[in-house]
Amino acid sequence: MTAAQQNNYLLIGTPAKVMADGPISMRHCKSIFEGITIAQQQPLDRIFVVYSEMPEPKSQALEALHRVCPQATICLLIQMVEEPGVHEWLRSCSWANGCLDYLICPLSVAALIPEKAAGFQDVSAITKGEQDKDRRIRELGAMVMQDDLTDLKNRRYLKQFLPAILRKAESARCQVTLLLFDIDNFKHYNDTYGHSVGDTVLRQAAKLMRRCCRDQDVVVRLGGDEFAVVFWDISDGQGGGSDRRGSSQNHPRQSVFMAERFRSEMSHTPFDKLGPQGKGSLTISGGLATFPTDAQDAQELFEKADQAMLKAKRSGKNRIYLVGQPM
Repeated sequence: MTAAQQNNYLLIGTPAKVMADGPISMRHCKSIFEGITIAQQQPLDRIFVVYSEMPEPKSQALEALHRVCPQATICLLIQMVEEPGVHEWLRSCSWANGCLDYLICPLSVAALIPEKAAGFQDVSAITKGEQDKDRRIRELGAMVMQDDLTDLKNRRYLKQFLPAILRKAESARCQVTLLLFDIDNFKHYNDTYGHSVGDTVLRQAAKLMRRCCRDQDVVVRLGGDEFAVVFWDISDGQGGGSDRRGSSQNHPRQSVFMAERFRSEMSHTPFDKLGPQGKGSLTISGGLATFPTDAQDAQELFEKADQAMLKAKRSGKNRIYLVGQPM
């Protein structure tokens, strides 16, 4: 194996911050500027970049790396808490053209490269088989964290994401608001029209909720007709360096507005599968709680939002309650 073949892959950043199964021997450098120099001197097939260690503005740094090595796939290595912002940015990244992707850390050596047993001593140009393996790994990872009916994130994802985003919010002195809601009398629709129609309603509700939220907000199906939304603010520079929201001071008010907009949209949207008598009859009841005002950790935040949702249902349904008061 030649030196050139051994160096087809490059890791930019600290390996220990992304690996779950020990050190690696892939060639790596500390900064993206060093990576650009290496890419100018030799061809690379794939470049892994530790996202949290990139300088601002991140978008310009990545674009510069892409310019000097346009044939390489650039893969961002991110933490779960960074995913919504990165995903939002990738959707609007015009220059990427499929050459930019991300993986959630910590991950195994095999997730980065198939030649785990070779300890990166037998690295050659990426073959179609290797690309297929990478794709399958990403798909399996998504299945674990994604609801297969609605394509929303699932309870397992929320269990990991919520504590992580609260730690980030505490460090940045930002706010996070959790909305819990379910569809009023959903069992009646299942019993009357059948579970296939009920599944269609759940998928429509999920799409409607996504349209009513910002790109970085995380929408989750907890199970059955129960959903959760995490409203959070991305700090300056997240996802490419642009701030796409209002100030964090307006955060709770924005969350209330978006929750109420969704409640109103649900009650006015025609659900064709329910027939004429079902038009305009679907409503939701939900509860909102905000960190750190109402709770100090993820479990308490969930409990407070759940209590607010129960009050909304006991007060007549088709309404959203804040902790301690109706909207």
